[in-house]
Amino acid sequence: MDKRAIVLITILFLLPISGVSAQPSLLLEVTQKSFEAKPGETISVPITLSNIGNETAENITIYISGPLVEGLLYSQDVIKKLEPGEKVEKTLPIYIENPKAGVYDLKVVARVGAVLIEVPISLRILTKVSYSIDIDVKDRYLFGEDVAVTLKVSSSSNGIIFGDVSYEIYRENVSIAEKSIHNIFLYPEYPKNRWEYVIFLPKPDAGKYTVVMRTRFGGISKTITKSFEVYQRKLRYETKFEKGIIYVRVLDEGGNGVEGIPVTIEGTELKTNSYGIAFVEAKEPGTYHITLNLDGKIVETFVEVKKLFMAYEQRNETLLVYVRDSAGKGIGNVTIEAIGPIGKTYSITDENGTAVIDLNETGFGSISLKAESDRYLGAEAIVTVKEPKKPETETPTQTTSTPINQTTPIPPVKPKDYGNLPLILVLSAIIFGSTSYLALFKPLKFEEQLDKYYFVKVRAPRLRELRNFRYEKAINAVDARATKGKVAIEDGKVIWEIDKLEPGEEAFLQVIL
Repeated sequence: MDKRAIVLITILFLLPISGVSAQPSLLLEVTQKSFEAKPGETISVPITLSNIGNETAENITIYISGPLVEGLLYSQDVIKKLEPGEKVEKTLPIYIENPKAGVYDLKVVARVGAVLIEVPISLRILTKVSYSIDIDVKDRYLFGEDVAVTLKVSSSSNGIIFGDVSYEIYRENVSIAEKSIHNIFLYPEYPKNRWEYVIFLPKPDAGKYTVVMRTRFGGISKTITKSFEVYQRKLRYETKFEKGIIYVRVLDEGGNGVEGIPVTIEGTELKTNSYGIAFVEAKEPGTYHITLNLDGKIVETFVEVKKLFMAYEQRNETLLVYVRDSAGKGIGNVTIEAIGPIGKTYSITDENGTAVIDLNETGFGSISLKAESDRYLGAEAIVTVKEPKKPETETPTQTTSTPINQTTPIPPVKPKDYGNLPLILVLSAIIFGSTSYLALFKPLKFEEQLDKYYFVKVRAPRLRELRNFRYEKAINAVDARATKGKVAIEDGKVIWEIDKLEPGEEAFLQVIL
């Protein structure tokens, strides 16, 4: 297509086409050009639309146009027909929910066909002050706990607000703290629309507390009150030493064990278990210092751990074992275990602390003695006893008188026939030596049940270490703890494993049934 054809087509488009009616002429008037409103309000924009042309206008749309602002809803209307010279008055509402404060440029628009008529207006959204306050604190605290009180202000305003916060804290209606905080700004955007302030009360005294919070933002004042209590439980405790273990038990008013109570036994920090019990092994005699924190009330007490002392005396085929305390007083009802080359036997001390061991049951030579009592640390010793000599039976010699001058030859003395006695002595020495060796090198294990507790003690041999010790017992256990090694409860069994114990070292297992 050449240039002359393009120009001709352009002219044809510019010239009015015969037979096509002209567009109507409209006049849009807005009497009020500026508006103010707060969130939650609705404003009405009055308009007047006039047809100043010679053509009838049909399907005229009138509406508000503006930026897409969250919280602003615009409206529209339709005029079906407007004759030449006719005028109509309308109002277009603007719904203001909760837009941000500020000035917005809007337009009132009338549209008919392709013709648009616009009139600018402005809308000022005012700040609406809206906020809430709260005090975050629990209802009750145990005496001895720290208390944190959090003051909170949350703004739902559509603009920036600022103000002041103050608080007072009372204990039994007596003021213990107060403070004012000024010029706090809150913005409509998260997270700046929130303010928090933490009041820390370290281990407050027991009693009832009241917190009063006062605020004033944007001319609006608010007050809130919260109360909490710091209380003490009536706790009691028991201490005892039994079978080498120091026990501490904490009970409530109903006699139930209290869990989580801090207990320190001679520098070892513990907490009571679900039964209210804390315990340690007492390895040495002495006075053990115990400290308990009973809901913030510090209590100190002591447990005396005493040790048994042994002495012995051999009387022929009997070994007398004397058991005394540190003051030299005889201790009755103490179990004595004696292990010798040929066997093991037990005895119990009388009221004077004396036990009798039949050496015929243990054999002579090296004897391992062990004294045990629930109330004392045990004692051990290895003693050597000798087999008493049996009296020899001599045959009286007959004397024959001979004449003085007669000389009688003296027959040579034959050595006595001891039969197999040398071989027996050699075999006894071998048996005695091997048995003593086992007593010194074999690990020892003891088990005992007390009420709903089951105790196991293992001791490494005195002359060598114990490695890879494993103990299994089918028992209905609730919990199990050990002073050394790992403990597990699996398939109705308690499994206790220890990698290594030094020579003579002991370890304890406590099983709760």
